[in-house]
Amino acid sequence: MIPLGKNEKMQLQAFESPEDSAPAAVYEFLVNPSTYTENFTINYNEDMAPGKNGTEARYQGQPPNDWEFEILIDGTGVIKDASALDISLIGSTNPVDVEEEVRKLKAATVDLHGESHRNYYLKVAWGERDIFKGSLVSLNLTYKLFKPDGTPLRAVAKVRLRAWVSDEERNRESDLQSPDITHERVVRDDDHLALMGYKIYKDTAYYMDVAKANNLNSFRRVAVGTSINFPPLK
Repeated sequence: MIPLGKNEKMQLQAFESPEDSAPAAVYEFLVNPSTYTENFTINYNEDMAPGKNGTEARYQGQPPNDWEFEILIDGTGVIKDASALDISLIGSTNPVDVEEEVRKLKAATVDLHGESHRNYYLKVAWGERDIFKGSLVSLNLTYKLFKPDGTPLRAVAKVRLRAWVSDEERNRESDLQSPDITHERVVRDDDHLALMGYKIYKDTAYYMDVAKANNLNSFRRVAVGTSINFPPLK
């Protein structure tokens, strides 16, 4: 007989900051998803070159990848926990309060928290495996079954996350340091536009061009968390 082991529940672990080690909130799935989708995109500049009839697809960069999955929230009582001895999901159990489960899910994903005044950074964990880390792009809730008074008995949550990657990780993974491609950076504490430009162009002279390319009102005061594109040198 093949040992089945313990049925681990997938979790959304929510953090105030990507550097935090302990989650501020945890949402545990009632039923593990049967599928999840990871999406990758490559950006190209296909502007027509002067004096030429065709276009040249020039690599510009790779934005963070997206991760999509669905969460089933069932309050009918027909779904029960799987265990090491019983892996069936159909049976009678104490039904959950769908509205309360949705509230907990929203608290971990879309609600604003803390001094950052933003929603949590998220990590998807399954047992001891960390599958994905990122920020919420969208949460779509579909309610399907209802009591006579309109109370929902089942909801399906479609979740889309976008990977969060630090500047250091992004540089290590892509190994793209050339000033002739577009770079994207997020402003951190004590960052200055001239210094950020120097790390990419090896020259502090381009901060005005960067400010103009990003439609900044001032190059001196750029809010922490602002995403800045550093265009290729021409």
